[in-house]
Parts: sequence; C-alpha cells; structure tokens
Amino acid sequence: MLYNPYEIIFIYDIIKIWEEITKEWKWLTNTIYIVRHGQTEWNILGKTQGHGDSNLTAKGREQAELLAESMTKYPIDYIYSSDLGRAYQTAEIIGNKLNIEIEKTEALREMNFGTWEGRVIKDIMEEDPDLYRRWRNEPHLAQIPQGETLYQIKERTDAFIKEINEKYDGKHIVLVTHSLCARIMLLSFLDSSVQNIYRINQGNTALNIIELRDYGPVVMKMNDTTHIINDKKIENSALE
Repeated sequence: MLYNPYEIIFIYDIIKIWEEITKEWKWLTNTIYIVRHGQTEWNILGKTQGHGDSNLTAKGREQAELLAESMTKYPIDYIYSSDLGRAYQTAEIIGNKLNIEIEKTEALREMNFGTWEGRVIKDIMEEDPDLYRRWRNEPHLAQIPQGETLYQIKERTDAFIKEINEKYDGKHIVLVTHSLCARIMLLSFLDSSVQNIYRINQGNTALNIIELRDYGPVVMKMNDTTHIINDKKIENSALE
C-alpha cells in the first residue's frame, strides 16, 4: 500500500507530539535506599560519635553482611557513603557483595556534636543539664558548642538529595549514613519538621526505601532490620 507523503508527515508529527506529552507523565525517577551503619564500639559504650569515629564491632560487621545479602534482590546502581569510617566500612561490605564501587561524600556525615563528642549521656546530663534538656525537648533549638544544628544537617542533606536526583534518572541509589542524618532525610521526605527527630527510630543497618516520584517522595520502607538475626537494641547508645 502506498502512502501519501502528506499522510506520512502528519503521522510523524502526531508521534512527536505524543512523545512530548508522555515524557511529562513519568511518575518514578529514582529510588533511594538509606542505610544506617552497623554497630560500633562507641555504640556499646554509649559514647556520642558525631564526627568522631569508632570501628564496627564483630556484630556490626555481621549486621552489614546480612544487610548486603538481603539487598541482592534490589537492582542497585550506585552506592554513596559518609566518609566517616563506620559508615564507609558498612558501605564496603555492601559494595563488595553487590560488586559496586563506593563514592564517599561529606554530605552524609553524622551531625557534628561538638563538645559532646566522645562523652556518655550521664556526663552530658551532669555537665550541661539545661542544654541536654533542650536537646531532648526542643532539639531544633539546641546549639551544642562547636557543633552543628539540625537545620544545618537538613540543608546539606536536602542539597545532596536534589543533586543526585537531578544527576540520575530511573536509578537505584544506596546512601550509607548515620542515625540522626538518616532521620533528618526521612523527615524531609515526609515534609515534617526537624523537631520530630525522636518520632523516627533507626537501628544499626536499618534499611529505608524511598521512591522519588514526579508528585513527590513516597516512603516505601522505614527502619527495616528484619535481615538481622536475634536483634537486640542497645539501651545505652548515645543521643538517639
């Protein structure tokens, strides 16, 4: 059958118009997997870590290995990690399992707890009772000496999420980070204030999954630690 040249041009124009319309219908861009690091030596001692650091315990490495095994069912494309040792050690275990290189970034660092770093809660409560009370009751208003505020954490993590969401399209991206940093990101996805950090829990190697859709982020999974066998919470873990 022969087609009139004008008909061919008309059909081509319709196809191009349809392509322009439907490309705006894309409802899913990237999927973000937020992971907290495994158990550390300071977790056990109840010391505040922040930008300070301590190595993963044997249990922490086991937690990371179990998480890595559980993540083989996801089509992960990239892994970003806080540059702090405990997070990077966790990310390496995941990366080795998935055969993906790790990209370090300061954007995923834990909050800088300033003069509170390396100290246990009991000492902080005795030496800075008013500031500790504010941290527990009005954390968004607390300013720890030489430390960061919750709003500063939100600013840098919001900027990082925006950066990777603009950089990638349709990718599955793991972010290995820390308890407070993870909670701040989750609150941002939920359009909730940073003052609500205590309404979200993050266990060691907790997995959170967020789909970034064209109408906004959708939290699909939060604080999932079902990969851990015989999991027990550490009651003396600091400032969580």
